[in-house]
Amino acid sequence: MSNNDSGFPKNIGLALGSGSARGWAHIGVIRALAEAGIEISCIAGTSIGSLVGAAYALNKLDVKKNGSLIVFIP
Repeated sequence: MSNNDSGFPKNIGLALGSGSARGWAHIGVIRALAEAGIEISCIAGTSIGSLVGAAYALNKLDVKKNGSLIVFIP
C-alpha cells in the first residue's frame, strides 16, 4: 500500500542499532525522514539506539548546531 505518487509509504517503523557513531547517524536519518514528510509510526532500538528512540518517542530529542546531543528528561 502506498500513500503517495512515489509508491513508498509515508510512514515507517525504525529499528535503531548500537554504537555511538550509529547513534549520531540515527539522529540524521530521523531528521531526514521528518524533512521528507515521512512519519515514524513505531521505533525500537538497542544500546544508543534505544536511547535515541526513547528520546524521539517522548519528543525530547534535540541536537544543537555545534553537534552536541541534548536529551531533556523531566
